[in-house]
Amino acid sequence: MINNVLNSQSSLVTSVAQPINDIAHTLTDELKNIAPEIAQELLSQFDQEKVETLLKKEFASILTLTSQPVTVNYDISPEELAVRTVLTSQQEGLNKNENSDELMKRLNESVENIHGAYANTSDILSSLGQLGHEQKSFLASSEQRVERMLDPLMESSYREINEGDDSNRFELSVKTKEGDIVNIIFNSAQGYDEATGEAVDSFGISYEVNGDLSEAEHQALNQILSEVGEMADEFFKVSANSFGQSSYTKYVPPGQAEFNLDFLANFNNEQLSGFDIAFSTTENQPIAALENSFELSYNFDEKHNTQALSFKSNAGVTEIDFSLDMSIFGGKDVDQMQQYLSTLDQNLEDSRFNSNDSKENSAFGKQNDARMQQGFAVFKDAFTSMSSAAERYSNIESVAAREFTNGREMVADLVDNMVTNDPRYKGLGEETNNTLGTGISKLADFDAKFSFTSEPEGLRPIHPKSTVELSQVTEHYKSGELNGTTQSKTVNAHFDYQGTRPDNYDKTESYNINTAVKKQELVGLDQEHQVDIDKETYEFNPKTNQYELETALVERITNDSSIRQINDIWLEKNETSHDKKETERVDYTGKPEDYERTSHHSHDKLVTLIGDLDKLANNKQVKRNYMIDLNNVNFFMDNKPAT
Repeated sequence: MINNVLNSQSSLVTSVAQPINDIAHTLTDELKNIAPEIAQELLSQFDQEKVETLLKKEFASILTLTSQPVTVNYDISPEELAVRTVLTSQQEGLNKNENSDELMKRLNESVENIHGAYANTSDILSSLGQLGHEQKSFLASSEQRVERMLDPLMESSYREINEGDDSNRFELSVKTKEGDIVNIIFNSAQGYDEATGEAVDSFGISYEVNGDLSEAEHQALNQILSEVGEMADEFFKVSANSFGQSSYTKYVPPGQAEFNLDFLANFNNEQLSGFDIAFSTTENQPIAALENSFELSYNFDEKHNTQALSFKSNAGVTEIDFSLDMSIFGGKDVDQMQQYLSTLDQNLEDSRFNSNDSKENSAFGKQNDARMQQGFAVFKDAFTSMSSAAERYSNIESVAAREFTNGREMVADLVDNMVTNDPRYKGLGEETNNTLGTGISKLADFDAKFSFTSEPEGLRPIHPKSTVELSQVTEHYKSGELNGTTQSKTVNAHFDYQGTRPDNYDKTESYNINTAVKKQELVGLDQEHQVDIDKETYEFNPKTNQYELETALVERITNDSSIRQINDIWLEKNETSHDKKETERVDYTGKPEDYERTSHHSHDKLVTLIGDLDKLANNKQVKRNYMIDLNNVNFFMDNKPAT
């Protein structure tokens, strides 16, 4: 919707605007006015800075304003000058209590003047022989950026008259690292005035800066506004793009918008500490009380070493909600990232599959099921971008030397070498795959949650909700000569109907690793991989007017591995266990004996000892030293002494 103060790239195709015919201002007059200032510059091709200077002169001479924008302490861009001019003019009209027609007239005049500024600048450059490809490209791109801001304002004047209440709202708040706050608000509404029997339009604009922005902060702000503008364009779709030709907005639900959060990877944490965004519209909703909305909040907190993102999107009766809390310290780990993305996909698929009925119909419906997957793509995009932001921050030399020296990368490499290359390693068992990946992740720690909720219509209204959670927690320990790193990776997929029917599905997979390092050698490694599944399905019985159990499954699979590599002696213990209980209905008379119950249990244990065992048997001192070191490592890993 609003790509304010606009430095964004636009995909719109903007034709070269024509000069304004009713303004007593000619190309010859303009050349006379600026000739003394640019005479020395005519011998070389105009660069972007010179074109900007000329364009801003055009705005200053062509745009007739009763109030000038507030002076700032940095070099304002021509796009921002154009946008602030429009906002100032509109605010002046609002202050004078002008009606909708008068406000739209002001807006149309501002748009015509802006067209004239770009057209005259192009003509001047052409007359001077300075209108090359780069100059044309810059002017077109600049005009497009302004257009991206003004299109949503223009569309208000071309709405179809109807008796329903429509409203659009855009809010953005950006906070700098120094504590300055920039707030931008735009809202428009259309309603029905019962007293007059007419449809009425209204809109308001607010641009506030609490504090003084430096040039660096201003540039960082423009970058955020550019990216936010891209998202707003996805949220508020218009069917036509050119000034004066916008038609009634055809809203695309937020679940279908192609939001892109890649810019979080390059968030300017040197100048900014975070931002909050909110879009909303009631257009094209069959029920006036329903609202399409989008909220995004991101904060980068150096003091507490955290970055946090929250996202919520509503499209009528469907809701996408996710959050990401992540450390600002982390390394690059391509394989682990791919593993996490794959397990996220798999767990969403598990949740979706277990929401299907006996006829393979999704509880969410085909359209909402697709919307859920599109929202999930935004969630994964945010996850990878924030991880990249942590990696980039950790690579700052001063930060790396001060904070990121816990040795995780070294321990991760030692573990990887043992479980991948050492032929003595027996592994974690083959009964179920470890989708979380073995070894220690170098990525920043995080806690990620995604949920999708909808309320499909039907004879028996239900409220299905699908949730996927993924987390990683790493801790470091030291005691005497021993250093340790522990890490937990957990993923959970859950589905239920939030009380509207009793069906549910819950699957939790966890991988825990515990290490002990002595003199940069891995002497202890414990791993545990566990999968828990709890699932119940029900069928509605019209005779009893209630849901009755159809199937039930409770399953746990556990694989453990414990390795001690001390004094060239390899000791490994492996255990696997599998417990499974199933209940399936075989008749529908409602009696307990109409259910078939089965159970399964298995447990295996293997101990491997490799090395020169004769020296342990024949040399009591060697055996004594080995047992002392073994007990020290076991005690260290079991008790995890704090640093």
